[in-house]
Amino acid sequence: MFAKRRARREQARQEDLAARIVSPVAEVRVVSAREIAEVRDTGWAIRELARALHRESSPTAAAEIAEVFCDAARRDRSTRERVESMFAAHADEPAALVRAWTAFLAEHGAGAALEKVDDEVAAEVTHRMRRVSEQGCKPSELSRTNPDSFPYQLTFTFAVALLHDTVRRHTPLTPAEADRARRHIRTALKSALAHPVDSDERHRVLTALCERPEDESWSDRQIAALCIEEALDLCRSTDQDLIPLGLEALDLTLHHNDVYRHDAVGETLDGLCAPDQDPIVLSKVLSCYPALHADRPLDAPPVEMFLAALAHTHPTVRANAAAGLDTLAPGLPQETRAVAALIDVLDHDPDVEVVRCASYALATIACTEEANARAASTALAGLTGSADPALRLASIEGALNRGEPGAFDRLTAELRRPDVEAMFVSHVGHHCERTGGVAEDVGVAWARLLEQLRQDGWADRPGEHDDGDDTDPSFRAFLLGFVLESLPAPA
Repeated sequence: MFAKRRARREQARQEDLAARIVSPVAEVRVVSAREIAEVRDTGWAIRELARALHRESSPTAAAEIAEVFCDAARRDRSTRERVESMFAAHADEPAALVRAWTAFLAEHGAGAALEKVDDEVAAEVTHRMRRVSEQGCKPSELSRTNPDSFPYQLTFTFAVALLHDTVRRHTPLTPAEADRARRHIRTALKSALAHPVDSDERHRVLTALCERPEDESWSDRQIAALCIEEALDLCRSTDQDLIPLGLEALDLTLHHNDVYRHDAVGETLDGLCAPDQDPIVLSKVLSCYPALHADRPLDAPPVEMFLAALAHTHPTVRANAAAGLDTLAPGLPQETRAVAALIDVLDHDPDVEVVRCASYALATIACTEEANARAASTALAGLTGSADPALRLASIEGALNRGEPGAFDRLTAELRRPDVEAMFVSHVGHHCERTGGVAEDVGVAWARLLEQLRQDGWADRPGEHDDGDDTDPSFRAFLLGFVLESLPAPA
């Protein structure tokens, strides 16, 4: 009698959870997924979670449901071993891994197994699995790891979540969706063409088109890929007015989104990087290469072209060449020459923006040779007393990145100034976000100083070196509040 009552209660609970997991509210779906994972019938739980993962419309909610799914799958031995064997058998076969994963979901009633896998999907899976491995987690070795250990749980969850996310983001648009997106992109590009090259007006139009939407959706990747395709078409045009527009759109898309159509972008840039190229075109080409290389390392990054461009007569070309060397040069035979060239720019280039770009590159370049890192640090140390706050910030950033003594004290000293530039306030937030936070005593000290700036009306008093958004009182007030949220509350 008791067993029957318990079975009825369990069945009623499952029916309730099955209804709630399809709620129109994402938060309800996530909470329901967590409860489903705790149900005694693990086979039913895994099936429901697999279906929920497949149909989830929100990428943010899908990431949470994927984590819950992985928790349940790890506890079920047969499912766990199935996933382990999937990653082990296809460690070097990304397309086969995608087919195996979609077949696994299909067996649980979640979509259909893919028979054909696009080359770009396979390349993205390879890239993401490599990133998992670079964190010390090897999906292909899951079966040789204790399933109750933290490294196993971390690897299992990362690998499954990233694989599923990649497959979902590469789901093709319907013909109607693609046609609608292309029309929107072409209309925006036509509107941008009416404004001068590199003008604020053109930049605003293209930024609205190319930046990542605030409300993320699964179609964002496909729409961004279409934007890149349209930009590449312009870059290949015989109309010289269209090439800069295509490169401006390409540059913004690469920097505001993940990189898509990687090989096609590389081929197009290679065709435009002649030394005698129009300076505006060449500068945009130089701006695009680092984003491409950062996303997926190029087989032969054009470091020599960047080094040669440091001597170009046009300052924008020199600036973009300097700005890209920190990404392209590390680990290559030209690393030493790149550091030396950036130091030379720092000492001798007559244009302040070029010098600033060189200083930022020296601050962020991850040198593989210790001598190069020391040379960069020494050069940046000479900027400590510069009248240009951008150069002082680069000097501090380099010291923070390399863990040099006194780096935090130098940033604290900048925050003590009542007319501190917004860039230093912003860098506090950037550093905390990038590193996951700072020591409590440092964080408390920074929070007190920022709170004092707020009470003193700093937001309404932009300094002489502030420009752009940094001069807007509402933005400065928002910046203070945003950065304070990443710090311990001042006592």
